[in-house]
Amino acid sequence: MIGPITDSCALFVGGLAGTLFSGFIPKRVKETLPLIFGVITLCMGSTLVNKASALPVVVMALIVGSVIGELVFAESFLAKCIRALFRLAKSKHCGNETYIVNIITLVSAFCFGSMGIFGAINEGITGSTDILLTKAVLDLFSGIVFGTLFGLSVSLIAIPQFAILALLYASAAFLAPYMTPGMLSDFTACGGVIFVATGLRMCGIKIFPVINMLPSMLIIMPLSALWARYVGGAPPYIGMQRHEKGPHPALPPRGGAGKTRR
Repeated sequence: MIGPITDSCALFVGGLAGTLFSGFIPKRVKETLPLIFGVITLCMGSTLVNKASALPVVVMALIVGSVIGELVFAESFLAKCIRALFRLAKSKHCGNETYIVNIITLVSAFCFGSMGIFGAINEGITGSTDILLTKAVLDLFSGIVFGTLFGLSVSLIAIPQFAILALLYASAAFLAPYMTPGMLSDFTACGGVIFVATGLRMCGIKIFPVINMLPSMLIIMPLSALWARYVGGAPPYIGMQRHEKGPHPALPPRGGAGKTRR
């Protein structure tokens, strides 16, 4: 749970700092940092894609998942929910459509971004905090930049962000014993492709519907398991590998069989 806690705290502190020191940050810095964040995300995504165990499975999951996201209007539904919350809270920005659209974009990026979702699930499965700690650094500085523009609303986004990341972490930790190394590799590669789409969107090169691509990460593991069983052969589960006994096949057996006479 280190990753979700660190990431949400970094966003809260960054948003608060941006609100308090908005007058001290130059405009050119506010314009440059999001581009740097996009390039970093692109580099991370390119690295993760190379870990695919079965590339056809990754392609299939991305196509089917993106179609599902488009059919259920995932990104549009999120926007409607945020508008409803503004009306319910009777916010002074309720009639400011530009402000609401910007907040919707921030909620999508901080709470439903591919890096956060993949990082939480990856930590729950492998225990590695690298991705979420990297995201925490990005969110800290992003929070500062956006806090200068949108005030304390940026800090409040940390609350639903932590709830979502913690839920994903707990779910992944429960499913970890039933996963195979191939499933984990394909899941990593699928997240890497969405990372690339996110980076291109952050740089303003192409506005990919990243939220609509997220169902791919839900179906990649079942598809990978089916592919391994019926096409590539099913390897043992990660949970089973931890309990395997016996010497490593590359090592000589005990009892002198590996000794040489002089």
